[in-house]
Amino acid sequence: MLAAFSARALLPRACAQASEVAGPCGIAAPLALQVRWKNQINSVSLLRQYYNRMPIRKKWRKAIMRGTMVMCEKTGQVKMPTLAISGYDEKNPYRGRFENLKSTRVWFKD
Repeated sequence: MLAAFSARALLPRACAQASEVAGPCGIAAPLALQVRWKNQINSVSLLRQYYNRMPIRKKWRKAIMRGTMVMCEKTGQVKMPTLAISGYDEKNPYRGRFENLKSTRVWFKD
C-alpha cells in the first residue's frame, strides 16, 4: 500500500514533465532534454593532438607530456632533458654518474 501511495505521489510530476517534452507518441523522451557537445568533455586540445600524432610509444609520449623527457628535433629520439649543475658548465661538464653527484643544485637547462 505504501508503494502504491508513493507511485501516485510521483505521478503528477511525471505527467507534468511528459506534457512539457512529449515525443511523437505523447511519451516523454529523456534524450530530448540532453544537449550534446555543449561542454569540452569530447574535445581534445591542439597540444594533445600534436602529442598523439607523434610516432612513438605511449609511455614516451606520456613522459614528454609530463616534461620528464624531451623530443630531440635533430635525431627524432626521446631523451632526458639537459641538466644544469652548479659548479659545472659546458666547458667543464660533469662526467660522472648522477647518483654520485655532490652538487646541491640541479635544474633543467632551458
